[in-house]
Amino acid sequence: MSIRHDDASVPRVSAAGWYVVALAVCAAVGAVVLRHTVFPLLSVNNDEGIYLLHARTLAAGRLFPSAPDPAQSYLPWLGTVIDGHYVLKYTPFVPAIYAVGLLLTGSIDLALAVIAATAVIVTYLLGVELGGTRRVAALAATLLALSPLTMIQSAMVLSYLPALILMQAAVLGVLRGRRRDQVWPVVAGGAALGVAGAVRPYDAVLLLGPLAVWLAVTSAGRRWWLLRWLLCGLAAPAVVVLATNLAATGNPLRLPFALLEPDDRLGFGGRRLYPGDGLHEFGLADGLRSVGDHLWLLGGWACGGVVLAAAAIGAAVRRRLSAPAAMLGLGGVAFLIGYVGFWGAWNAAELWGGIRYVGPFYLVPVLVPLVQLGAVGSAAGAAALLARGRRMGLAVIVPVVTAVAVLTGFVVTGAVRDNRVLTDHDRDLHAMLTGLPGRSLVFVAASPAFLGHPSPVTANGPDLDGRQLYAIARGVDDLTVAADHRDRSAYLLRMAAAYNRSPSSPSTARLERLAVRSGKQVDVAITIGPRSVTGAVRSARLVFTAGSHRLTVPVDPRAASSFTLTVDADGLDPTDLTASTARTPGNPTSPQATASTVRGGRGTSVTVALLATDPYGRERTVDRQILPVRLALSGAPAVTVLGSLGPVDEIGTGTRPPLGLTLTAVPGAVR
Repeated sequence: MSIRHDDASVPRVSAAGWYVVALAVCAAVGAVVLRHTVFPLLSVNNDEGIYLLHARTLAAGRLFPSAPDPAQSYLPWLGTVIDGHYVLKYTPFVPAIYAVGLLLTGSIDLALAVIAATAVIVTYLLGVELGGTRRVAALAATLLALSPLTMIQSAMVLSYLPALILMQAAVLGVLRGRRRDQVWPVVAGGAALGVAGAVRPYDAVLLLGPLAVWLAVTSAGRRWWLLRWLLCGLAAPAVVVLATNLAATGNPLRLPFALLEPDDRLGFGGRRLYPGDGLHEFGLADGLRSVGDHLWLLGGWACGGVVLAAAAIGAAVRRRLSAPAAMLGLGGVAFLIGYVGFWGAWNAAELWGGIRYVGPFYLVPVLVPLVQLGAVGSAAGAAALLARGRRMGLAVIVPVVTAVAVLTGFVVTGAVRDNRVLTDHDRDLHAMLTGLPGRSLVFVAASPAFLGHPSPVTANGPDLDGRQLYAIARGVDDLTVAADHRDRSAYLLRMAAAYNRSPSSPSTARLERLAVRSGKQVDVAITIGPRSVTGAVRSARLVFTAGSHRLTVPVDPRAASSFTLTVDADGLDPTDLTASTARTPGNPTSPQATASTVRGGRGTSVTVALLATDPYGRERTVDRQILPVRLALSGAPAVTVLGSLGPVDEIGTGTRPPLGLTLTAVPGAVR
């Protein structure tokens, strides 16, 4: 970085270089501190769990986590099952960075620190290469390091900051090699480009596309030389991608990203994140709104976002930018236009809303042209103001810098505050689960049916051998899981439907002790808490489904209700449901269950759902539980049920799951 040679030919680092080194060290320390104080249990971006699980798997010497039978019961967030192992959604390059840290230190802290420091240093080096002075390049590095988006992302196990480093390294290598007529920088740039393309291909194409076109047009007589060595660098990442794609998907040209859900893709239309996700209609207006929301947040999450954008535009208008810098600016514009057609940004901004707490992370690549061009424009503007008079210049510069500092501090403080609230919820959950005696098996009533969502606490390691083993509450397979782990005490974890979606969302989590009961029939107590349905409600009903059999009974959404369900081998019929205290407003007597059939119904487990209808006739699911049931294969008709013995602990505040399913007391029948 900014090395010069004096008369004695001894390498010396400039003052700007030493400043950037100190800044990089501060960024590294800040990343680790934020990691331990704000994100010790990961963040609300559950993709962190994917990268961490992949890193731990690679550190253990395997490419994929193993998937024991029944594989769907241990399915990690956004994973899928292929040939006895779990295929995770992303390529292994970024997890490999964290895996190296795990191997060297047993922690990901080293990897986080290196990524944060490298982002600062590469930004400085690229600033120098783009034609700026060392001071301007140091300003660009400072703006990147002090951006709240960079600070928060540096403490998270995600790909956005590594991808930013890789794309800047690719540009730096190609430009430096082209300018100096050196091979090795171009090869290194090609390797960085190859990894960046494997990690975030859409981002790399959008941001670097204009620069690539400019290089092709202006490198007359040297195009083949540049392309040849660029391809040499690309070769190794390409081979890794093809090999891992082949191992993961069976097709070297098919990325794991598309393996889980074909409708998770670019463009407008019906989109979904995972199988079972409701189809979301994504249109042009949605794309424009999502990019607008990201840009609005970037105004505060980038250090001086609006000021930098204005300064960058001013530098472009006054032609103070080098051609490569201008191409990066065009790349930033192309990036924003391209993301109008990416539904993931809309999902993050509108459906999930997590960008309000961890920043507009999809726009991390836009920080490259923003800080580089913004630094050039800001430095030129400040110099012009000071040239008119020091006092006059400072009268403008000081308020602007103060406003930027205040806004940056406000955003960082708010982000830390909100994320610590979310982390405190997960701390309580983690304490409740790790406080269980001995080795435990915890079934998680998750929706959607993945582990590590909505809380990263409920995630397994790659060997599925932790003190707490988590499994998804799915139905009859739960009995197989319980039988495979008889040495563990079994529990059911139920979390509020909107657990940790925001700092003010419900954080309730209830832990219930489970037991297996067998017999000709098993009785289960069904309870509904008072005022279990919030908002305007016209009616409510309780629906029991087992295979093709269905029972429906009306309930009062404002009063407590209780029933006894008799589970036997003959399927569901009205005589299997007995009301205890349930009453409806128009019928003071016990409500009667009505039977129906479900076309295509399969399985023996009983699903219990509480449904509510609003005054407009729209019905929604308030709560839902699955009671695992298995019929005897031979002999006398008998059933085996995995049911709750009742709550053992509860944490959090807000809405609680209203449904309760508890095995009735039968001495000697539990195992």
